[in-house]
Amino acid sequence: MTKVKICGLKNQTDIKCINTLSPDFAGFVMFFEKSHRNISPEKAQKLLSALDPNIKSVAVTVSPTEEQLEQIHTLGFDYVQIHGKISEKLLSECKTPVIRAINVSGIESIGDIENLDNVKGILFDSAVPGSGKSFDWSMLEKLPKTDKMLFLAGGLTADNVAKAVAQLRPFAVDVSSGVELADKSGKDFELVRIFIENARNSK
Repeated sequence: MTKVKICGLKNQTDIKCINTLSPDFAGFVMFFEKSHRNISPEKAQKLLSALDPNIKSVAVTVSPTEEQLEQIHTLGFDYVQIHGKISEKLLSECKTPVIRAINVSGIESIGDIENLDNVKGILFDSAVPGSGKSFDWSMLEKLPKTDKMLFLAGGLTADNVAKAVAQLRPFAVDVSSGVELADKSGKDFELVRIFIENARNSK
């Protein structure tokens, strides 16, 4: 069964939603002030303490510094999801297991990621992370086999996630804007519920 990651959680209401509906992963945007989903380490600590421990926590970052990665490790996140640029040295020395995010134009670089032991997953996103825009999923159909967890993100919604799962059978699907309330104040409980149901029940 394909696993589900709900990303961009930012308040206690979101946590209650997640704890009730039980996705497999919960994502929190950190150290990226351009995003309205960005939260401080202090807030992350409070939300993590309220999160069901059976749900894996993921700190979502863009080109993080060594100090930021250290803070994420100290907070006790299960994984750190890294977008943008990062040196191979910093990536290999990261103490928290890594989900390396790449946009579809960077697919050729999987070979480099494959060789790093602490990179546990690879997340495929559209060219602009968090934009809610999808890409041509067929680009991923000929990927080489890998032991890494493969996450599909970018423009997924309750309406198209079943099709995406049926086409690619990824390890997990990832959604943020596709399950948000219209005012972007948090997650829409019903959209999250339907997304999880459709992802897990796809034939």
